[in-house]
Amino acid sequence: MTGIKPFACSQMLSVLKSANSILLCTHISPDGDAIGSTLAMGLCLKAMGKQITLACADQVPDRLKFLPASQEFVQAEALENCAFDVAFAIDAADLGRLGACREVFEKAPVTIQIDHHGTNPGYAMLNEVDEHAAAAGCIILRALLALEAEITPAIAQCLYAAISTDTGNFCFNNTDEEAFACASYLMAAGLPLNDTARTLHLIREEPHVRLLGRALMSLRRFADGKCAGMRLSHQDYLDAGAGGEHTDKIVNYAMDMAGVEIAYLVDEREMGFSKISLRAQPPRDVAAIARKFGGGGHVLAAGCRCAMAPEEACQALETEILAQLKEQA
Repeated sequence: MTGIKPFACSQMLSVLKSANSILLCTHISPDGDAIGSTLAMGLCLKAMGKQITLACADQVPDRLKFLPASQEFVQAEALENCAFDVAFAIDAADLGRLGACREVFEKAPVTIQIDHHGTNPGYAMLNEVDEHAAAAGCIILRALLALEAEITPAIAQCLYAAISTDTGNFCFNNTDEEAFACASYLMAAGLPLNDTARTLHLIREEPHVRLLGRALMSLRRFADGKCAGMRLSHQDYLDAGAGGEHTDKIVNYAMDMAGVEIAYLVDEREMGFSKISLRAQPPRDVAAIARKFGGGGHVLAAGCRCAMAPEEACQALETEILAQLKEQA
């Protein structure tokens, strides 16, 4: 279809066609692209008669449990003593992002991956990595079309979840012609747009709203207003009755203020450890900042984890942000 790029790795397609048992796994703290892309590929392979297992080190977020077959995901401990012909990683920028699924992934005789992160080192035996793709879901659709798979309404719903969440509902800078071409194709395939879009982008659970309030109270701007940061403590999570999945899109509230070029959210999901989410506007590069802390991601959206309390993490992070601003001045 015009606008959707071809799938490059024909050898990967051959592997999928010949394999019998396939493990599909995605990254820790999974988002819409991770879950939607993995589900779409899983539904396709199941229709091809393959024995598939969907796995993630963390549970599917509540807000994504409406997606078809989402209840089939298992966590890493369920994979003990399991063997697969092929292990397939989706939307995971490096092996570390697979979390507890990494061990069983590496044990497979054949490993493959599809991803769109520029920091991806190509860790599988066969790699289809396109850092210019708006979402892993776009590459998955390329693969499904190359496999001549039927794009059912269920698959369309999963791929829409993948692509629309990673493009900020088609508003982020990474949104391109292919993202819209994919959406058009999915509509023609029977995507239930209204219900899916409302569930993904409008409905908010109460713990998320309460956690958002805590984050906004912590908001601070620095570097003459070019940067903004927020933080959440472990106690904030407890008081809001929230989990890690309830931080979705909170960092965007800092990023979307007029004049902000770099934004961050530091959240302490467990005592003494901080997860950092970074967003930026061109020409800033938050992937470079994330790498300083052992993380990675995209130029304009990246993240990492570190063994620091929020206060210490914020201080270290702002030091790196200010250093980049100085270098680019």
